[in-house]
Amino acid sequence: MDNPDADNKDVFISPASHPLAVGDPNEDLQPPEEVAAVMSIFFDNNIQCCFVQEYALIYCGTTRAQRDRVICIRDEQFDHAVDLFSTRSDILAPCGLNPLRFPDLPNHKYPRFKAIGWATFWLLVPGNYCHITVEPENIEWSGLPYPKLPIYVQSAIDSDNQLDLAELIDGMDLSEEWGYENLDLEGDIDTEWLKERVKALKDDEPKPMFIFVTTTPVPRSDIWIDAVRNKQKRMGWKYPVERYASKYRKHGSKDPRLAYRPGL
Repeated sequence: MDNPDADNKDVFISPASHPLAVGDPNEDLQPPEEVAAVMSIFFDNNIQCCFVQEYALIYCGTTRAQRDRVICIRDEQFDHAVDLFSTRSDILAPCGLNPLRFPDLPNHKYPRFKAIGWATFWLLVPGNYCHITVEPENIEWSGLPYPKLPIYVQSAIDSDNQLDLAELIDGMDLSEEWGYENLDLEGDIDTEWLKERVKALKDDEPKPMFIFVTTTPVPRSDIWIDAVRNKQKRMGWKYPVERYASKYRKHGSKDPRLAYRPGL
């Protein structure tokens, strides 16, 4: 039977099921060997980089939905990294924006590629965008590169990314004392960086009510204490404190970064 809406350009497609979000029908996510092949483009050219956003949070024990593979690249190497990706038309193709957009993340301003034949998308962003200095001493390896935990938590505090901060605390079951031992909690969050983020968001001319980034100085210690002391509150009724240390971790569970998870 013919579908009367098949050629109707006004048919609504949910962003969550759009081909630019989930790939084409019958496509799967890239398997580990394909991910490694893409990352070798950077490794073979000594590009300093690490995964951030969803995949970094999954690596740290959260259950975030897998979206784009976002690669944070050393600022000075960013343009070269984009050029390298652009030349690999055998495995990667430039593509449109992810229709699933977050109000406080101008990811759409950066180059995005689709793995040919796979439902995997790669987004390249510079280190400053993530408030991370991408250098070897700030990166740890699981086979793939990620920011070291103190580096990633510090970036979440300094950029006032309280959602990711809470996720990192819960995924890694961080204690208040861990923060005092591993973080710089002196002074305020980075208001100059936040002003640049607001400017980038305003360039898209959204309604002011949809910009949730604040440039008000807030002590780093306040951000940390509020996030870490609300760990139990975030557990809610679903995770009894007798069994769970956080909403992602049972008491006595192992560091999720040590688990064998191909592709992470």
